[in-house]
Amino acid sequence: MGRAHECWPSRNRFFLSAAVLAAGAGPGCDGSGTPTTAPASVPALDEIRKPALPSVSWDTERDHQFAGYLQKHSGGLIKEAAVGLEKKGTLRVEVSRAVKPEDTLALTKSLMSGARKDYPDRPLTLSVYDPSGAPVLTAQFRPGHGVHYKIAHGGDTLRVSGDAPKAVPPVADAIARGGVTARDQAFAKWAEEHSRSTLRYVEADLERHGRLWFGVTREVAPTDVKPLTKSLLEGAHKEFPGREPVATVFDPEGERIGRARLSGDGTVHWE
Repeated sequence: MGRAHECWPSRNRFFLSAAVLAAGAGPGCDGSGTPTTAPASVPALDEIRKPALPSVSWDTERDHQFAGYLQKHSGGLIKEAAVGLEKKGTLRVEVSRAVKPEDTLALTKSLMSGARKDYPDRPLTLSVYDPSGAPVLTAQFRPGHGVHYKIAHGGDTLRVSGDAPKAVPPVADAIARGGVTARDQAFAKWAEEHSRSTLRYVEADLERHGRLWFGVTREVAPTDVKPLTKSLLEGAHKEFPGREPVATVFDPEGERIGRARLSGDGTVHWE
């Protein structure tokens, strides 16, 4: 495959606040630009809909500023957050019940983009937990290597409360190392060993749910992504027959390229 270093632009954008802003008329307008005033006995709509602020903790004053931004712009999507970016390069976030499982990745990318914008030259680890405190997803950024997403399958829980700094225990190794089950891990290891120049990582949840995640290297030209994806899906189908495996593909910067499903007739359908 041809080298395509110039074909993968870096995309560091923080879109958390944009993702959570509701569409519609601004405060004090009826949609036509005409100012309106609510009766004194009726609370303003923005007060009624105002989500609860997340609980946050931090290590340094710079981390405090980042935590304050999360608190202000979370839009009800974050329940708790522990910021230790300046010294440890870590951010731990527990999402609220307003976050649908299928939206967790988009929120994770948004948070990582914000952390990379404020701390562009240091390794970062973002750990995301569900509303019960169970680990869901980890995103690891290494300068020059992009973002590596890992799925979780059990481990420690996040519990921080209050606005004052509070010590947070180290994250346990609760993230899948290549796969959820032993068979998943064997497949991921095989794929990585046979495609070192094209795959940055492979994460598999094929045995239980028919899901696959992988990131491509800069050696992979954009035009070669689909053939590579098809090859991996066919390999997954061979190892886990009876399933229609689905692969989510990420570029060298950790940005999502797309999702592809291998149907029973051997056709790959992209979303």
